Amino acid sequence: MLKKIFVLLWISSLLLSGCAADNLDISGNNSKVRTIRDYEGTTVRIPEKAKRILTLSLGFDVMTLGMVQPERLVAVHQTAPDPGISWIVEESEKIPVKLYLYPFETVLKLKPDLIIASTWTKPEMIQGYRDLGFSVIVCKGPDTVAEVKNTVLMIADAVGEQEAGMNVINEMDRQLNEISATLQKRTDPIPVGMLVSQMTSYGGKGCMFDELCGKARISNGIAKMGLYNGQFVPKELVVACDPDFFMVSAPRKMVTEASRNFQKEYFNDPALQGLRGLNNIKPIPDRYLYSATQNCVYAIKGIANAAYGNVFDMSSEKLIKGY
Repeated sequence: MLKKIFVLLWISSLLLSGCAADNLDISGNNSKVRTIRDYEGTTVRIPEKAKRILTLSLGFDVMTLGMVQPERLVAVHQTAPDPGISWIVEESEKIPVKLYLYPFETVLKLKPDLIIASTWTKPEMIQGYRDLGFSVIVCKGPDTVAEVKNTVLMIADAVGEQEAGMNVINEMDRQLNEISATLQKRTDPIPVGMLVSQMTSYGGKGCMFDELCGKARISNGIAKMGLYNGQFVPKELVVACDPDFFMVSAPRKMVTEASRNFQKEYFNDPALQGLRGLNNIKPIPDRYLYSATQNCVYAIKGIANAAYGNVFDMSSEKLIKGY
């Protein structure tokens, strides 16, 4: 509560000092302004064609750049240039500003005419931007492929690129049909895979990773042991599961020393010795393990390849665009 009061007082001081969005023109030099209802039911005035877009997550950067050219984004997430987790390395080169915590001062200077937030964004941050005069829409942070599609279409509507949004959905469906047709031919037992993540409460029932595993014809070991997303994954359950293979993050340049040591320490635990999966540890790029964008179709293929070998050709992997 005290933190929220402090944020509101700070915003008020900006407004009173004239440092806020006094000169914001949400029309973005467009002649038309329209209203839409976002995922939470809030009615928001936005430009007919936003020219200065800011999203508040890497995933929404990916979705948005699937429908608009890079010059229409004023910034991208700090990790956008990292190929280990990002699908927009090439596109991010054309967007000079890279952000991490999206501070109010920086956003004020960027003067976006549309901010795209998610249901994962802190409510006080969303309200803070709105209090500063920005047009903010909230879209669902996806936990399923169906929700990815719905969010793509909402963003497409918000940026005025409805046709591009439908093109993205059509490409997703094409690849999903390809995945289903290929994996339905398999008659071997469904393997059990266990995610080992520094986010030790991630990966259970109800999250995107669980959805990706199901579509990749893999039994998610965390969900198999009855855990829901948000519940801590104790090693006792890992031992009880005795998975066929472990899934870990592939090495990345933009990681800390602690991250590099995490896997080594985890698998050296005496409690895990003797598990069959220790002989079958699969490094998988984070852009697959933590994928909640239109490119989740490539994530499904990548996770399936980790389990079955190279059943899908990934040589054409790229950002799925609708233009």
